[in-house]
Amino acid sequence: MAREAKVLVGIEDSTATVLLDNPGQYNALTKDMCLQLVGAFATLAADPAVRAIVLRGADSSFCSGIAIDQMDRVLFDCDEQGALINHFDLVDRSILACGKTTIAVVEGNCYGGGWQLASACDIQLASDQVRLAITPAKIGLLFPRPGIERLVRTVGEHRAKYLLFSGARLPSDQIGSWNLFTRMVPQAELETQLAQLLAQLHANSPYSIERTKEAIALAVAGEGSDSWWDSVWEENAQNRDLAEGRAAFAAHRAPDFRPATRS
Repeated sequence: MAREAKVLVGIEDSTATVLLDNPGQYNALTKDMCLQLVGAFATLAADPAVRAIVLRGADSSFCSGIAIDQMDRVLFDCDEQGALINHFDLVDRSILACGKTTIAVVEGNCYGGGWQLASACDIQLASDQVRLAITPAKIGLLFPRPGIERLVRTVGEHRAKYLLFSGARLPSDQIGSWNLFTRMVPQAELETQLAQLLAQLHANSPYSIERTKEAIALAVAGEGSDSWWDSVWEENAQNRDLAEGRAAFAAHRAPDFRPATRS
């Protein structure tokens, strides 16, 4: 009997793992999985014990986009008034809105909306054996707006057109040279590299990472303002992480940053 499609969440050492578990469809998303993802990211964003969230797929495959038999329920659902609801867009927004560091671990299949899902995360750590194609044209679908806009920003207009028009699977060397993921590492080193990245993140200042994430998001959206920077810069001067970091540097010891760091 096939396993029920679901999203599993676990927390260990300040890291939450959000696992896509629909192996019968290479972890393609159902409506229920989308609802679970939105809930998971909202809950983890509010959990002070969590500093980073790792998004990955079960059985060594990331995500094959939207389950074909669930497309109407995921992308073209309706509320009680008949207005369209795109649950995949809501997942995308929930990841972008999450204040914690989000990391997509991408291996196996990453097809269709799988790339958009990974690209919504702050960092994508990908296997050099990943299989990538962006395939909506093969089924007569328009790729969602966030996916198109992010793809154009990532690879440029002409490469985005090639990927979306052709739906072709991209060779590993081009995946890397086109910067479709933050880092590509040998498959055998994926878990080691993930552990090293998490150790680096957890050793650094939560305040610095959180505020930097906000500043980059504002810069990308063209919404940075003098008033925001003036307020944050005043806060920056007095934040407890900075005091601890300077004291640790002077004492030649590792800093001990606490989760609640705002002054």
